[in-house]
Amino acid sequence: MNILLAYNDTDSSNRALERAAQLAELTGARVVVTSVTPVVIGAASGEPGPELQKAGETLRSRGLEVELVEAIGDIPAAIVEVAESRNVDLIVLGTREPSQVERMLGHSVSESVQRMAHCDVLIVHPR
Repeated sequence: MNILLAYNDTDSSNRALERAAQLAELTGARVVVTSVTPVVIGAASGEPGPELQKAGETLRSRGLEVELVEAIGDIPAAIVEVAESRNVDLIVLGTREPSQVERMLGHSVSESVQRMAHCDVLIVHPR
């Protein structure tokens, strides 16, 4: 089994990291962690940035197999693209309470990923 964790070192993505780790420990899954840069400014290094390194260290410290993938572009589309390219069975991502404007405009990364993905999606909500 392969799990994709969408991670950006926020409270919501740290909750998702914990949930992904728990699921991977229970199932023996490999965890692919991605972080998406929405706009390209200058040249992309292709190397995992500090956010991904932090997530990778946390997961590896729990004995999990981890792959780190930097992505660039539209955030929901990039998450789904990484999931498809890595043959992922489950996408795990956090969500936060949207603002009034976000609700009206329907701008939610988690909802967009859920609609676009061809695999299961676990949205980890605030407690």
